[in-house]
Amino acid sequence: MLSSNFRILPDFIEMKDHDKALFDQLLPLYEQDAFDAVLAELTPNENASERLITKMEVRRLMSPCSKPVDLRGKVVGECRRYFLHEVNHWMDDVAINLYHRRVDIYQGRMTVGLWEELHNTPNSYRVLQRQGDVRATESLDTVDAVPLRFGHYLSRSENRIQLSSRIQAFLPDGTEVNGSTIDISNSGMQIKLPSSFHYETGSTLVIYFPQLGDECQLAELFSGLNYRVVGKELNLNGDNFQRLRLRLMSSTDVIKDAIEIKSQTDDLDSRRENEDKFLTTRSRAYEQVFLEQTPSLPLFFCGNRLRYSLLTEQNRELWDYWHDERNQPVIDKLFSEKRLQYLALEGLTNSETLVYCFNHQHGAKTYFFSACPTELDAELRHLFWHIGSSRPSWRVLRVTMAKISEEDARRLQEVSPAYIQQIDELTHIATIQDLTLSQVSSDFRIPIKPKHPVKQLNRFAHSRDPILPVEAVPSVLAPQRKEPRYQHRTKTTLVHHLTGELQGQTIDFSTQGLNVLLSKPFTGSKQQEVSITFTDLKRVDPKAPLGNVPYKVVQISEDRTNIKLALLKDRHSKHRSHYLQRLIEHNQHKLLLDSEKLPDAPLLHAMHQMLLTRLSATPYFIVRRGETLQVSAIGANFPGNELSRLLQKNAGSGMMSLRSVIGEHLSKYVSPVTRLRNREEQVRHEFYISATFTDGAIIDVTSRPLESFSSPEERKMFITQARKRGKFFAVRNWLQPLDDGNQWLPTETLAPLVTLSTQRARQLEMEFTDLCAYGEMSDITDEVLRRLEIGG
Repeated sequence: MLSSNFRILPDFIEMKDHDKALFDQLLPLYEQDAFDAVLAELTPNENASERLITKMEVRRLMSPCSKPVDLRGKVVGECRRYFLHEVNHWMDDVAINLYHRRVDIYQGRMTVGLWEELHNTPNSYRVLQRQGDVRATESLDTVDAVPLRFGHYLSRSENRIQLSSRIQAFLPDGTEVNGSTIDISNSGMQIKLPSSFHYETGSTLVIYFPQLGDECQLAELFSGLNYRVVGKELNLNGDNFQRLRLRLMSSTDVIKDAIEIKSQTDDLDSRRENEDKFLTTRSRAYEQVFLEQTPSLPLFFCGNRLRYSLLTEQNRELWDYWHDERNQPVIDKLFSEKRLQYLALEGLTNSETLVYCFNHQHGAKTYFFSACPTELDAELRHLFWHIGSSRPSWRVLRVTMAKISEEDARRLQEVSPAYIQQIDELTHIATIQDLTLSQVSSDFRIPIKPKHPVKQLNRFAHSRDPILPVEAVPSVLAPQRKEPRYQHRTKTTLVHHLTGELQGQTIDFSTQGLNVLLSKPFTGSKQQEVSITFTDLKRVDPKAPLGNVPYKVVQISEDRTNIKLALLKDRHSKHRSHYLQRLIEHNQHKLLLDSEKLPDAPLLHAMHQMLLTRLSATPYFIVRRGETLQVSAIGANFPGNELSRLLQKNAGSGMMSLRSVIGEHLSKYVSPVTRLRNREEQVRHEFYISATFTDGAIIDVTSRPLESFSSPEERKMFITQARKRGKFFAVRNWLQPLDDGNQWLPTETLAPLVTLSTQRARQLEMEFTDLCAYGEMSDITDEVLRRLEIGG
């Protein structure tokens, strides 16, 4: 990796006031013939050794510095992004003004000396701390970041030039709109048009270039060129302009000719860049983190049939919850025909609902119960809440369903037409979020429990059979098995405390697992212990440790004649697994490897693309730089939802911020998942937010965490007052640790970028090396209002 070649710059040394005037005269002369003479003239009282030390310090201060200046969380003031010397920097107004004043002293380059000065401004927390002017409560957490538009890539294969030129655009209905270009390339451009008009993605605009036509003397630029709208940028500034991304549809080389003409002029401030490649690589890496770390469970439907689930390590618990005592998936029962009619109603592109769930053990069987708010009157709801919320199996889920549209097919076709064949049969995508929080389960028991018989809830019980085969697709193209399995038939005897003795034969086996076909149905359930005797193998080798081997039941087929087992660990298990390993090695030529079926790559890619454009939560990413935690990126879709607009409050221009929800206390909430000792694998928080509006804009935000309220009544009072003053939001926050950020930015991905800019590649690698936590925020306002029974 590139990190092995990184040169660590020394921590900056404050330049003393009496040295500053001397160095200001020497630095511009560094490596010039007159340097030694000027040095001697300015230091007449110093000896040769002292002058050598001064000369060495000048050399150090003038050494090139590729390390970005990142003052977020280090200064009193708002930091913005500046692209200087081929590196992205984050500086406040004080630092950027200092940069422009001092850069000429350092011969127009970013050097160690300039880098140190920018970190030593008067409003630096470090300087204020030395002066005693900073309060002990000042936080160094940084909660602002530039949003990443997930699922949206800059797919230009050629360079572009920055060019602001007047254009006339004609909309499909013939309306004329005047605007200007932002940048332009042979195949597309980015433009700015008034936001008072509606621009539809996929529509065609006719663009005239009167200014560019005059400047380049190209008549075709006056005739109108067809462009397709392929994207609309998030208008986080709320200004009067809408930024659009267009793709050229007309077959012509006139734009290429115009670019060549403009590039040859001296007055064009153009910069051919490979910035798109860095932005796309960074976005895709963060998207992969989201796809592998989100706790939400994506499901894919073919009509009214659930076909696929997309599994990650983080949502596997939710997937496993919807398995019965046989370990058979029953999540499809959550989507009854009546619910699907409501969620996938003809004409709806998006819909969502809450679902309350619990399960009940009766005999050796597990029964699942679920109900949506629309299926419950007040009495039934209170009964369902009381019975369900008192159980460990109680869950509150939010189901969001979206239709797969023609726009999906068109967008995927731009990546590769082959993907269209893979998604033709898919019709809807559902995302399940687990909103359960144990601290608020008692909220559901605040209403008085109705005196209705519990059997009234039986109408919400799921049918147990038939079992629908839902394909669980891993979200990564990598083997999921911990060891190879081998197909082999050999007789076995199974003993269970309820079923008794059953004869069977193996289907496949490994050193740690077993797949057995039985002669009669097995009456036990998952996680129970059985003993297996390998009858045929014991007959061949009576001393083999293959008699009464303890196994744990992992899965039972619908007809209960096929069971999968895992070897139980005890003081003999190591000896048994070693024997099986030797058995496999000695009979390798006779055994057929049971190959693991990996997910179809084009299908998986298509699933990812469709999910990235339908975020049901707001993902964000945390990096640790020294002792400071920072939000490095926030994922977003266009158009933004109400939570996105809330996160724009208190953020800098073109940015989003977590400040409206967690204030300045990022460390407080992130530390449980990032500390080295007693680290938690996931934490959840609930925040109540009061937002005051004026003329449709948020002017004030007050946020309180759940634990700050002493009672449900106090929470209800806060909500009531918030709704009187403006609007109430409730936000659920998930956080989990990330151990190796570089796994999402491997060497083979980073290597092509090194040839474009070593500094940018290093900067990108450092960002993912520092990645330490993943978070998601979801708007749960509706769930909280229903739970506390606060009406509209």
